[in-house]
Amino acid sequence: MILKHLIPVIGCFLLALSCGPNASRRTAQACQGELETSAKNTTVQTVSGPVAGYIDDGVFIYKGIPYAQAQRFMPPTDPEPWKDVRSSRAYGPTCPQDKRAGWQDDNQAFTMHWDDGFPGEDCLRVNVWTEGINDGAKRPVMVWLHGGGFRAGSGQELISYDGTNLARDHGVVVVTLNHRLNVLGFLDLSAYGAKYAKSGNVGMLDIVKALEWVRDNIGNFGGDPSNVTIFGQSGGGGKVCTLMAMPSAQGLFGKAIVESGSITELAVPKVSRKVGAYTVEALGVAPSKVDALADIPYEKLLEAYNAALQRVTNEAREDGTLPENFLSMILYAQLPVVDGEVIPFQPATPEALALSKDIPIIIGSTYHEFTRNMEDPIFKPLADQQAEVRTQAGCAPVYKYLFRWKTPVLDGALGSPHCIEIPFVFDNVLLHRTYTGGGVDAVELGHRVSRLWTSFAKTGKPEADGMPAWETWPKTLTIDILSSIN
Repeated sequence: MILKHLIPVIGCFLLALSCGPNASRRTAQACQGELETSAKNTTVQTVSGPVAGYIDDGVFIYKGIPYAQAQRFMPPTDPEPWKDVRSSRAYGPTCPQDKRAGWQDDNQAFTMHWDDGFPGEDCLRVNVWTEGINDGAKRPVMVWLHGGGFRAGSGQELISYDGTNLARDHGVVVVTLNHRLNVLGFLDLSAYGAKYAKSGNVGMLDIVKALEWVRDNIGNFGGDPSNVTIFGQSGGGGKVCTLMAMPSAQGLFGKAIVESGSITELAVPKVSRKVGAYTVEALGVAPSKVDALADIPYEKLLEAYNAALQRVTNEAREDGTLPENFLSMILYAQLPVVDGEVIPFQPATPEALALSKDIPIIIGSTYHEFTRNMEDPIFKPLADQQAEVRTQAGCAPVYKYLFRWKTPVLDGALGSPHCIEIPFVFDNVLLHRTYTGGGVDAVELGHRVSRLWTSFAKTGKPEADGMPAWETWPKTLTIDILSSIN
């Protein structure tokens, strides 16, 4: 009992010692608790205009920078330029979406610790974390694509997405972003004329535009535009898969990471156009008046879209065309569409694989995902399939992982669930301890996993002290408690 009460005192004593004259820069800053917001010291010039952020623990942080603008159902265009320094210290609007059902579940709300921000259709924004600006450095860049399928989420929704630790401790520049989702990003109105030819994929075109922003601006944020890795989880992983099949995205990234989100098949026009037609019908809009959708309140538009999705899914179930694969089933008709132009081919076809042949990739899943009492039957088979297809096609190296570490939160009831690897990848185990539980071993595992991911971003090979050599597919690296990976 005496030791128990002494531990906090000892901790404070050690902290005081660490703040002495020989303390490291990071420790000294933590002791001082300073946060700098000077525009003079944080201003960066972008192609659209100057932006100012803030400095926290040695990391320059910028939030809510516009990378594009867009009219409803239209491809994105460059944002309106500005001359005065734009304050970029708070997250911008997130794409409007359905209300998150998880907020009504106390355990989910506690563990996930969501930050859903505020919605607005002017949501095409990027956030940047970097250790230096205007310094000519060429740090590897990691662009994160959020989860939520293609209908929900944002670049800020989980506290795990914070890029501070990756930027400060691993020498990379982190970018997260918002893009159009659901009816705003993937409503296929191409049957109503050439004006809407790309409407079913404008959400993906937003991401391409964000990657172009990175190419054109990240150098002033201390990043190397020729060394960009895209990585994402769940729906974000699906977006990574889709980008690899998009000609317009080629040359904008050189490495890719897919976490619990392997997708080998996207929507087809026969299905996506039916969703568009049913949405227009539900809104009572005549086919010749489709332009009127631009002025319909978002809530009404989303309601019609959701009804159309349900109708199309029910029809597919009745006629036996609904995919048997669980992931394809739940995402049916709400995916990007292989339209022959923006996305010419399905991701697993030889033509699409040829586009990304030289892209090394990390692919994996967690052990339980959504199924606590059995090994993941959803994402693991798709990850294996994607790894095998790319290997057989002679593509660049494929590194496969299975994340088996189990969280102790809620008496261990969650196992190794969907999203659990994210705090480890971002080295944010303590920051998101409502999901990880924190703890010495978990923190150390986070240090190691994040080193694997950032090593891959730097060199194309995932390596880290304390971790076994990661062999390419068909080998799989199992990531578990420290005793099993030493």
